[in-house]
Amino acid sequence: MSSTDPLAASDQALEDAGQPTRTKRSPLLSLLAIALAIVGGFLSGWSFLTGLGDVLNPQTGQSSLYIALFFVGLGIVIVGIVFALVGIIRRAHLTLSLIALVLAMLPSFVVLVVAALLYL
Repeated sequence: MSSTDPLAASDQALEDAGQPTRTKRSPLLSLLAIALAIVGGFLSGWSFLTGLGDVLNPQTGQSSLYIALFFVGLGIVIVGIVFALVGIIRRAHLTLSLIALVLAMLPSFVVLVVAALLYL
């Protein structure tokens, strides 16, 4: 420990007092939340729009596949939201966690707007 490093001195003082030291958290959880939000959002959005077109076309009968893909994408998005909320609660890489939360919520709003525009 050098005498010119104030952070090392404060960490050493915390260790001596019996308190845990500050640890730098990994951004892995926030980055995973971003990846899950993108993948799940793409899957749910694509399956919704393609499935909607398939339902409106009476000659094809594969709409149940798109419904299943939509719910798989929705599940992935929900896991991404949970990871983003855990990152926000832990205050670890708050900006990345907020970006993940916005990206996870965005496909839901897009799907709602597209559905509203199609049925109005």
